[in-house]
Amino acid sequence: MAANIPKEKAIEIALYGTDEQVNKQLRQYTDVDRRVVSRKETVGYILFTSFRDFNINGHKDIFAETILKISLNLQSVYNAFAGIWDIVDDIIIGGVVEKTRTRWGKFIPYMAMSGIPLAIMSILYWTLPYIIGQENCSDLNYMPKFFIWAALELLNEVVENFRNVAVGGYMSTVTPYPTDRRRLISVSSYASIILSRLPDIVIEFAMDFITNGLVKTAKSSEQALKKAFSILGPGTMVVSAVVITWYCTIAKERVHQKIETPKIKESLKIVFTNRPLIAKMISNAFGSFGTGVTTNDYYRYVLYMTTFETIAGIPSVFFQPIGFAKYNALASKFSTKSLYMVSQVFAKSFYIPLWFYGRFLKTKSGKHFFQSRIAMLPVTAIWECIYATFWGVRSISGDEINNECNDYIEWKYGQRNEATLAVAGTIITKIPARLNGIIQPQFKRWIGYDQTAYAESREQTFTAQKWLFAFATVITAFTVLFSMVPMFWYDIDKDTRDRMYRELNERRIKIAEKINELEGNEPEEAQE
Repeated sequence: MAANIPKEKAIEIALYGTDEQVNKQLRQYTDVDRRVVSRKETVGYILFTSFRDFNINGHKDIFAETILKISLNLQSVYNAFAGIWDIVDDIIIGGVVEKTRTRWGKFIPYMAMSGIPLAIMSILYWTLPYIIGQENCSDLNYMPKFFIWAALELLNEVVENFRNVAVGGYMSTVTPYPTDRRRLISVSSYASIILSRLPDIVIEFAMDFITNGLVKTAKSSEQALKKAFSILGPGTMVVSAVVITWYCTIAKERVHQKIETPKIKESLKIVFTNRPLIAKMISNAFGSFGTGVTTNDYYRYVLYMTTFETIAGIPSVFFQPIGFAKYNALASKFSTKSLYMVSQVFAKSFYIPLWFYGRFLKTKSGKHFFQSRIAMLPVTAIWECIYATFWGVRSISGDEINNECNDYIEWKYGQRNEATLAVAGTIITKIPARLNGIIQPQFKRWIGYDQTAYAESREQTFTAQKWLFAFATVITAFTVLFSMVPMFWYDIDKDTRDRMYRELNERRIKIAEKINELEGNEPEEAQE
């Protein structure tokens, strides 16, 4: 039984106590949870998570369409080829990472090696309009431009895939204790909301000021946009590379791998014969189907205000901490699956009434509400508050589902297959995603979308506007709801999860003790 201590004393230990004091208290309550990730490493991981996505890559689509002017048909051709290449290189990357054994760990070397190459490719990518010249940019079917753009996209994809596989596996090895891991995910995810969004906010305001004529410049709006992308694109990636490289010098992997490297066929067999893993992968695959049109496309091309989400989301900052702060308490009462499903459904289902509101109500001037910034602002603000409330639970449970699946394999088979699991999951997801990439440009063509209108500050046709709104809201909502159906087959409930970690903890302690004896090291907890 746990010793009873005053609430004030428990809070004081949690906030200001040493790691050993915290661990001592945790041991009184459970035989599973410890805190072994040091404060320095926690701060480092927060920065790593925040600056890993410190870029404007989310705006590559508008850059390719309106600045480089890659035709919609050529984009479909590229996405068809890239889809095949993506699956092939995923299989190769998964095999390479799975067999890696170094003194720094299995995943950290690939995380460290991703920063500088991505920064170099970013400089080439965002300055490409200056390299090839304005005349060639204006030619939608200029093939040298297309081939250079496609080559940079493919190379970037390879390096990012190495990093993504490594990061996914690393998170399940940074600590063997689920509460410690959830704490790390929680604080890093919450901090990254602010830091990683800064480049997007800056470029979105820049685009709005330029396209709405709020920036006085002798150049055309297209030239001003090109300059903004060429500065922010490379600049943010260089900062990201510095932080990623630094963090990898202090990162640790604490869940030990088997010395023997696993056979790829055996790893694939293990992955594809486990019910929880299959359920999660099918759910991800269903969730990947869609038109590829997001709310950002709606805000940009219909409301002509890319910053609309940022402004409407101001009240949501008061709701964002709730999910992050309450996750560990919720996880002690409910299964990871339940938290994941509920947060996904509540976060996206509000799109349905939002669509009805925008599509069937009109302003006094006769415009539909979805065409009016003023009409859409209050309901979007409400949606942002609802989304923010569940964001923490949705974010952490999504990561924890993946970590839980990795630990489930270790529990069942006595070995870890993080890279194979990551690759298998992404392949199943990428197949429909790549099909979307082929079809998405054609969707835009079918609805009459004009890819030159935005840079020239011209409105899309009403047909294009109403479909962009529908794709971004109601169709997305039903896609998410449909993707939750396979999760009912995910059979790791709370009792199974807790038993799994109790048994894994016992095994890991014995393995760690043997390795430390052989290497002459002190136990990890003592080092911290």
